[in-house]
Amino acid sequence: MPKLDRTYSTSGNLYEQKEEVLHYLGMNKNEIGKAFAYLNSVSFNYSLGNPPKMDKSVFSMRNK
Repeated sequence: MPKLDRTYSTSGNLYEQKEEVLHYLGMNKNEIGKAFAYLNSVSFNYSLGNPPKMDKSVFSMRNK
């Protein structure tokens, strides 16, 4: 498994806006949601309208 490059991203604060945020400033909440849904689908390799489902059978409990 490749190591996470912690030098690529930095943490921000409330008073200074990071360069990555500037693209989303003019967008409304729906547009931002669609952009992040697309980015998640690309990064986790699933089709845009069909996100993977969590297997909840692992959490089921047996009846006594």
